[in-house]
Amino acid sequence: MTPFPAPNRLHVWWARRPLVASRAAVLASILSDSADRDAFRYALGIHGDPIKGAALIDRAKRNGVRVDDPYGYERAFKFAPSEDDMLTLVGKERSGMVVLDATAGGGAIPLEAIRLGFSAIGNDLNPVAVLLQKASIEYPKIYGHKLVEEFENLSAHFRREIGEKLDGYIPQPNAPDEIATSFVWARTIACPYCAGKVPLSPNWRLAPDGTGVRLNPFHGSGPGDHSRRCSFEIVTLLGHQSEGTVAGGDAVCPFQDCGRPISANEIKRQAQAGDMGDQLVAVVVKRHTLAKTKTGKNKVKWVRGFRAPRLEDDNSAAILEKINEKLPEWNAGDIVPSESIPVGSKTDEALRFGTKMWRDMFAPRQLLAHGQSVQVFREMVEADRQSGKLNPVRISAYVYLSLALDKLLNWNARLSSWNVNALTLRSVFDRHDFAFKWSYAEMALLIDDMGFDWALNSTNKALKELVEMVADGRKGDLLDAVSKNVGTITLLNGSAASMPSIADKSVDAVVMDPPYGANVMYAELSDFFYVWLKRTAGIVVPELFTRRLADKEGEAVANVAHFKGEKGSARLAEKDYRHKMEGIFAECRRVLKDDGIMTVMFTHKDTGAWDALAMSLMDAGFVITASWPVNTEASGSLHIKDKAAANSTIFLVCRPREEASGETMCPSSEHLAQVAA
Repeated sequence: MTPFPAPNRLHVWWARRPLVASRAAVLASILSDSADRDAFRYALGIHGDPIKGAALIDRAKRNGVRVDDPYGYERAFKFAPSEDDMLTLVGKERSGMVVLDATAGGGAIPLEAIRLGFSAIGNDLNPVAVLLQKASIEYPKIYGHKLVEEFENLSAHFRREIGEKLDGYIPQPNAPDEIATSFVWARTIACPYCAGKVPLSPNWRLAPDGTGVRLNPFHGSGPGDHSRRCSFEIVTLLGHQSEGTVAGGDAVCPFQDCGRPISANEIKRQAQAGDMGDQLVAVVVKRHTLAKTKTGKNKVKWVRGFRAPRLEDDNSAAILEKINEKLPEWNAGDIVPSESIPVGSKTDEALRFGTKMWRDMFAPRQLLAHGQSVQVFREMVEADRQSGKLNPVRISAYVYLSLALDKLLNWNARLSSWNVNALTLRSVFDRHDFAFKWSYAEMALLIDDMGFDWALNSTNKALKELVEMVADGRKGDLLDAVSKNVGTITLLNGSAASMPSIADKSVDAVVMDPPYGANVMYAELSDFFYVWLKRTAGIVVPELFTRRLADKEGEAVANVAHFKGEKGSARLAEKDYRHKMEGIFAECRRVLKDDGIMTVMFTHKDTGAWDALAMSLMDAGFVITASWPVNTEASGSLHIKDKAAANSTIFLVCRPREEASGETMCPSSEHLAQVAA
């Protein structure tokens, strides 16, 4: 079973706290000191001994003996307490309480507040985040299973239309006995010494069993011949694979009559000049093979394999011709992104390698598929508008269709890559950056149960689970807008330092997971999706997509790119972060009741980040009265490995400070950072 809950699988967001930890923070912020601890733990979905379960898993890892059900109860995030459970635990007088998350991001905290029966307010500056909150909480809560039916009808229509538009865009010369499912490409440059076409990759592995690639250079008439290039052969032993052609940013020419090193600066120079190319290295296929059943009967099954590329696999010339034919229409209709990539902390990596526009993140065949998808989406919306079918539930269904297309953007770009160990693709955002990929992997999007089918079906599965989570499985129609959970959801898109629609002293609890200093540049990363979403979801919910790109200046992060060229840019970025966080906390202080509580989640090892957070809290009028470490992070995650992120989230319990008392009951930032580490 997948370990991830539905919101995580619906769409990428770069710092979601686990649902159970979020539920714990919300519930503990509401409960009185006398609350029953066992009832609290039960409400979190912990219905056994998790310490014992973890010990069983550790033992299984040591001795290699699998344990099927180490915990003895379902994953805690799947459980939601009943109304009776909540009345017993919280009491009737507290059931109408309001919980605010001022920096709601992917929406884990307001989602859990709604599941507990409270009213929730979620706010975020980033429109991509607010769209995800709508899709995770608001739409499923309002429309229930009617929304699932609408999305299924819509996605079936889209799949038929896109299949016709892209028919033949990827050749399948050996179908139906062999189907090409993925394509592994290498970026290329010209050797500045011999003019040979150099495929760039740190290694040529394809599978953990030793399967990989051997390069066979064609030398032509010798150095200076521009026809010099490599062909590729699939080998099954690690020792037969070619040596990598790039290491530490520098390359080496693979042609034996040259073999000279090529500097990183030369690679970047060619990339920035638009001279970096792509070469198909290997094709991942599934083949029909005969196998024996346990009873000895023959059966046909699909088996994954690899083969060397053939001329007919690379139809780049025809694809480029098609794109050039479509671009005038697409540019006139604003179908594909025309926005340049701005300078930033995370975007600089892409700019260094010549990726100047957001559309350049995609190879020609990928761009054609994504552009055609937007065109079909918009044609469907316009047809519905003309026929009067564009009602609220159908508009919401279109939002999920846009998120399904985003899923393909994340898995079918020049920054997605081949995962040698898992034998599948890696997504762009396996890490929280735009790290350059020397080689990348491409999906064959029209294969049954893969590509478009996979994106639409997995989005539909996540939607069904979200409906079960927030609408209690309700099957009502549009007039039935009241679910069993009585709380209301309000979602705001704006600065957390100014939330004028929330009245003074109207919020019972603020529970938030604020940005962590310089850890994640949300606006920079979300532009990857924003430029496409405003051309899909922005057609049906235009109020969220009024800017050219996501707001980076107003974002509360320590972004040194905002102070590029200035002396002490890191210090200035930290000061800016602290100032913005103080504004956010001051606004939370304004809307929080005098007897309210604010629980702040923070995950960072750096003492400076803790200094900024603690000082911002105190300057905004809060006192930290307690701190609790909660283990929330997977230590092997690529986005935290060898970085300043910590394994534990610290829950800081804050109360409004009485100015006259001058209280400063705050643990030191050094202590908090040590606990997090």
